[in-house]
Amino acid sequence: MKKIEINYKHIVGSRVRALRLNAALSQEVLSERCGIFRTYLSRIESGSANPTLVVLVALAQSLEVDPYVLLSVEELNF
Repeated sequence: MKKIEINYKHIVGSRVRALRLNAALSQEVLSERCGIFRTYLSRIESGSANPTLVVLVALAQSLEVDPYVLLSVEELNF
């Protein structure tokens, strides 16, 4: 049986991007709300950055969702 590896950086990035677009927020606005650089947010959304727990919570609060939503693997189509 093959073990399925989950790329949580990609999941978090995709979820953040989808929620940000759904809220009609630019990367600039969301990054300001979270207190992070826009380039760091861009790297999170692309799945290349590994955000800390503090950043995940800030993103969730700014997007008005619970932090676990950012890690959810349900309802994602890759």
